[in-house]
Amino acid sequence: MIGALIIGLLGLIPQGPRNLQVGEEAKLKPPLVVAAGTTIPIALTTRVSTKTAKDGDGVYARTVFPITINNQIAIPEGSSLRGRIVEVKRPGRVTGKAELTINFQTLVLPSGITVEIYTSLGAVPGVTRKGEAGVEGESSKGSDAGKIGTTAAQGGIIGAVGGGGKGAAIGGIGGAAAGAVGVLLTRGDDLVLEPGTTLEIVLDRPVEP
Repeated sequence: MIGALIIGLLGLIPQGPRNLQVGEEAKLKPPLVVAAGTTIPIALTTRVSTKTAKDGDGVYARTVFPITINNQIAIPEGSSLRGRIVEVKRPGRVTGKAELTINFQTLVLPSGITVEIYTSLGAVPGVTRKGEAGVEGESSKGSDAGKIGTTAAQGGIIGAVGGGGKGAAIGGIGGAAAGAVGVLLTRGDDLVLEPGTTLEIVLDRPVEP
């Protein structure tokens, strides 16, 4: 009789659902992973110039287009990027080109989540790529030759007026020498990337925002 009573009491205890169903929206979703090789378009928010930049200076930018994975936004537009200048080379004299190497290392999402990234530099409109993370300006070789030639021509004209054909030859030589000295004392154009300059970075490693 006692056994029957215990069984009866157990029957009064509420039983949980026998078939627990989990809604589709409640299921754990796999993490979004942005694959290596993904190109991310960005725009600089700071000005960078080889005239004033130093190795280690900070460079800041923001994404200008969302990166989506399986129709879900993994990296929203307006996410911030922080990088640094790795190497700066000012343009030399006569034939030098300005060179700049930039490495973006940190991605900050609008939610505040900070992600470490490894990137290479992609396309940069208006300048030439050099290596995986560098850009270089245009050479001043052509304009330098023009400066020398113009100065030589001016010297020849002055020599011709002062002393005929011989004076023209001497004046031309002197003018060319003066032009060459002027070029040697003048650097080429510095490389300048203004705020708003668009570039592309390429992920070297996968990123899980």
